[in-house]
Amino acid sequence: MRQRLINWYISKAALPYWFIFAADCAIIYLSGLLAYVLNHGLAYTVGYAGLLIPTMFAYMMCFVVGIRIFHTYSGIVRHTTVTDLARTGASLLVGVALIMAGRIFCNADSFFLAIRFRDLILLTLIAAMLMCGLRIAAKVIYDVYLRHSTSGGAYGYNHDTLINLEMKDLLPRKPIEVNTDEIRSHIRGKRILVTGGAGSIGSELANLLADLEPSQLILIDTAESPLHTVRVNMEYNHPDLDCVTLVANICHSHRMENIFAAYRPEIIFHAAAYKHVPMMEDNPVESVLNNIDGTRKIADLAVAYNVKKFVMVSTDKAVNPTNVMGCSKRICEMYCQSLSNSQDSCQFITTRFGNVLGSNGSVIPTFRDQIRRGGPVLVTHPDIVRYFMLIPEACNLVLQAASIGKGGEIFAFDMGKQVRIADLARRMITLSGKLHVRIEYTGLRPGEKLYEEVLTDSEIVCPTTHPKIKRAKVKPTDFVITRNLVTSLIEVARTYDIFKTVKLMKQIVPEYLSSPNSPYAALDPPLVERQPDPPPLHHFTNAPPLQPQLTHDTAPSLQ
Repeated sequence: MRQRLINWYISKAALPYWFIFAADCAIIYLSGLLAYVLNHGLAYTVGYAGLLIPTMFAYMMCFVVGIRIFHTYSGIVRHTTVTDLARTGASLLVGVALIMAGRIFCNADSFFLAIRFRDLILLTLIAAMLMCGLRIAAKVIYDVYLRHSTSGGAYGYNHDTLINLEMKDLLPRKPIEVNTDEIRSHIRGKRILVTGGAGSIGSELANLLADLEPSQLILIDTAESPLHTVRVNMEYNHPDLDCVTLVANICHSHRMENIFAAYRPEIIFHAAAYKHVPMMEDNPVESVLNNIDGTRKIADLAVAYNVKKFVMVSTDKAVNPTNVMGCSKRICEMYCQSLSNSQDSCQFITTRFGNVLGSNGSVIPTFRDQIRRGGPVLVTHPDIVRYFMLIPEACNLVLQAASIGKGGEIFAFDMGKQVRIADLARRMITLSGKLHVRIEYTGLRPGEKLYEEVLTDSEIVCPTTHPKIKRAKVKPTDFVITRNLVTSLIEVARTYDIFKTVKLMKQIVPEYLSSPNSPYAALDPPLVERQPDPPPLHHFTNAPPLQPQLTHDTAPSLQ
């Protein structure tokens, strides 16, 4: 532990903290000299400089104790708040108290130049003004620069630049690094298929994969216009890449089997899914038919056509789900994990992460648009918190997990600390310069949690070769039983009986307890009967390896 602290203190990351600490120490020392000059005159001060200089240095060390106690150097200067200024003042008061204690109880005046109390008070006032002034000036200059140095203020930046700026300003942290060489060795020369290739995650995965020299990149999506945009970008940025863009629905069995037969993908990144919680809470049948049935069909085809790896993009909302979307993704996880354990030809890997900045319909672009319109910024609850990552960060970790995984794993990403959405909204308002914009709280939406999780209480986390990727040790489920349950669920969903569909989802995932404001909360047991994390399929015995059965029933078109 000691060595880790030493390594951090001498690292590049510690330089901003050392700079603030050194600036505060210099201000205090110079304030002491200035206070003595003002009270005693320059000539008198120069005459006693030999004693005054070491005295001020010794007294400065007392102030350093206060600085250390209140960590005045740990904040980001350009984000200074009233709390930061109060901590600065408190650190100076601690220094004064220690100096007076030393003079009274240790007779410090016999060792150092005797400084009158009024000198000490003036020193403190000057130091407080300069230390707080430094922080306020840095904050004002930074905000003025954002508002006036770019066309239209900070929100005059283009989309990509603004997203990166917001990430650095709202969520300052070290960039996530991955082993590009290791990832490239798994991708180079392979035929790669990406479902949901026009979505936020799918399109970024496509961009990253294109740089890793695959022999062919096949992108599938139902959204024609966004997929066309991806196609144009690929033709411009990677003219030599064999990139195929296909408008297709993953739920259409015959179409998907034709694609697998024609292109024979070796690695699949499955990012196609309905993801918006409120929309899926209103449309649970579509969540089952797209998320679950689509995943089942792609996964079964992966085994039938000898795909080497199948990487599924899941969500932290699959953990102890309180909404239909999260439960649908949890069932997808269960199906893929059980299928991985039932055969050896295809490795199924699941990745879990939370919200990504800048994705379609995410909170950052929504807040930005509300601020541009003059507000109000709509936040569901003052205490709601979320994990956040940049899209490239999440996709890089997906690629790293794909290179690490051997089959059957559920990888959870370390997304840092959760962020209070209300604080994020306030900072965005400040960043925009439109300080008149107010925040309104609208109440939690059906199925929405106050916080998100990436692991259940019953899941044990294990480290991997990457510090930001953890492996959840989940008890395996039997493929035959899981397949039968999923088949029954899909058959019920095709009747479009909403409550019967959700009820069966709750039977498959017993930890799925709807939020109180959801209409499906009526299907949950009373609170006294609820058991945390009951084992849904954990006691089922393993079946011998089986080939999944391909189904050719066609779900309703999602276009």
